[in-house]
Amino acid sequence: MTSSTPRGQVLVILALVMVVLLGFAGMAVDVGRQNAERRHVQTAADAAALAACREIIAGGTDADAAAAASEVAMTNLAGSPSGTAATIATPPSYADQDGDGTIQADELVSGIVVAGTTVRVAIASNVQTALVRVVGVSSLDAGARAMCQLQGGPEVPLVVRRYTSPPGPGGSFLDHVATAATSGSGGVDALDPRGYDGRVPASEAAPGPTFQLYGPGSKATNDSSFRGFIALDVRNFETTSSRVYYNGVAAGTNPNTLKDMEGAYFVTGYPGPAFPAISVPPSGATQVAVISGNSTSFVVGQFDDSYVAGDRIMLAVYDGTVMQIPDFAIVPPAEITLPSTTVAPVNGPTISVTRNSEFSSTVTLSLKGDPYAATIGHPELDILPDPSVVPPAAGKMSEPTWTPNVFVPATKGTNVTMTGMQTQSIPPGIYTLWIDGESGNPYYQQRRVPVAVRVQDDANGDGDYNDAGDTRVTRDFSFANAILDGSTAVLGGTINLPLAVSTGSGSSNWGSGPLAESQVELSWDTDSFTTCSLSPASLGMGSITFSTSLVTPATGAGAPSTLSINTAGLSQGCYMFTLRGHGTNSDGQPVNHLASVRFTVAATTSSGQYVDIIGFAVFEIDSIGANNINGHAVSPIYADPHDPGLRRAQRARLQPWS
Repeated sequence: MTSSTPRGQVLVILALVMVVLLGFAGMAVDVGRQNAERRHVQTAADAAALAACREIIAGGTDADAAAAASEVAMTNLAGSPSGTAATIATPPSYADQDGDGTIQADELVSGIVVAGTTVRVAIASNVQTALVRVVGVSSLDAGARAMCQLQGGPEVPLVVRRYTSPPGPGGSFLDHVATAATSGSGGVDALDPRGYDGRVPASEAAPGPTFQLYGPGSKATNDSSFRGFIALDVRNFETTSSRVYYNGVAAGTNPNTLKDMEGAYFVTGYPGPAFPAISVPPSGATQVAVISGNSTSFVVGQFDDSYVAGDRIMLAVYDGTVMQIPDFAIVPPAEITLPSTTVAPVNGPTISVTRNSEFSSTVTLSLKGDPYAATIGHPELDILPDPSVVPPAAGKMSEPTWTPNVFVPATKGTNVTMTGMQTQSIPPGIYTLWIDGESGNPYYQQRRVPVAVRVQDDANGDGDYNDAGDTRVTRDFSFANAILDGSTAVLGGTINLPLAVSTGSGSSNWGSGPLAESQVELSWDTDSFTTCSLSPASLGMGSITFSTSLVTPATGAGAPSTLSINTAGLSQGCYMFTLRGHGTNSDGQPVNHLASVRFTVAATTSSGQYVDIIGFAVFEIDSIGANNINGHAVSPIYADPHDPGLRRAQRARLQPWS
């Protein structure tokens, strides 16, 4: 039987199939050439964009950056795997790719564009086809694009305290972003959070003083537990309900989980989103949650893996005050110095009271004594009776007059003076009082901060305590290196806080005087146990103990003891109590220090504590210790993280094109 299909028709079909098969084969070959060329061009675009960013960091102009990008691109484009001559248009060319009738920055087709701290590089390249040409495709697009930006914000999750002992002037006041020579003059600028009040801004030629960027000496002025480790992934504290979480962080993430994640940023860098320019008053975009405690393993250990002395880094700066919504904050003085007996009433230092924009109540200030001193058998340590008596009895003092008082604090801080204090035969020594602040309708809040009172004999009443017959009090101890904040993720968990009792050298050394010093006795005031809002609370079945309650103050890191808190019986929440240390120094003088210990039980990161970022500055690392990072400012403080003055410390990062 013969076939009914003509032989000529079979040949035609076979020829058509061969063309299709040849087209597919050609497509595979030519697409492979296209992919190889595109990878080659993309490498050149990435390198060019990074080169331009680095030129900007080095201080080059936009033209310098574009030239650097062009040079690096052309060098990398040599040796094309497909023999293609890629091009970079001058001037740059655009195309309305989305069809909306306007040209956007990301519609660059070919060219180099430098705009502020952003660089875009687009390289045009077309691979001429060899085999797929038979199906009518003569060329394939192999162009590539890259965008580089200077990191616009802190490189790591640290925020640096601007001031020591604000509001100044006098005492130990320091502005860390002013020159070392002028950093102690003037005071906090009441009008501008980045103002200098006559001081000279730090610069490379005249840097600021060396201080602890992070560590025991970097505590917030009103919160000893905050050392500068912030939760970059939890922002926006404008209202009681506003919280914004970034980078996949879930609301209510356990603090230790967040610390673990944040610690990685010291090695990998913060992925963003970056901070915007600072506004006054601060917006929610520049308010960040705090992570309490001296997290050495998360901060210093990770930082030491990536940085060395001499490195420069851009960091966010805050004024030194921790806030809460709605809240006011008391910024205490470093200490109050009083004569043992006053001939005439004397004035104390100035304090500052600040608030956030949500807070609108009046604040009433008072100075409180140490009523729990009697429970440890030392009622003489309570030098301020309640109510205050004028004139005071022997061994006592009177409360100051506060000016102003019963006032709504300014968001930038209200300076309040203490005047008219009197004393009567108080033995020279160091005592501790509490500055209390209470607010009324509509926000009933109470804040309490300890302040040391140094009582000395002033024979002639001139206030300098250095004349013949004067008695100075210099031998002291502190909890500066102690960790006074902790947390447990579970109900009934135990929290162990490493304490350290430190002393200075020379005339400030605890045991270098003519008499035998005592050990410092550690204890906690049972009646001081409250919630973090100072409402009375009970420890329940739990207990608070010390690994050793008697320690001899030591120089350096200090003499150790461990404070253990068994939280059995406590519900979820935040709690506080008073840590006490007292003893007699080697000059035979009593020294009594109080500190607030705060801890959370099964709590989350959204407790509402935050700091306002007031600007950005460049710091040079001086040293990295076992639990601290030291450095100094080499730039002024700027509102805009993209300011050219900060570029020497910014990092170039490739970003998605759109």
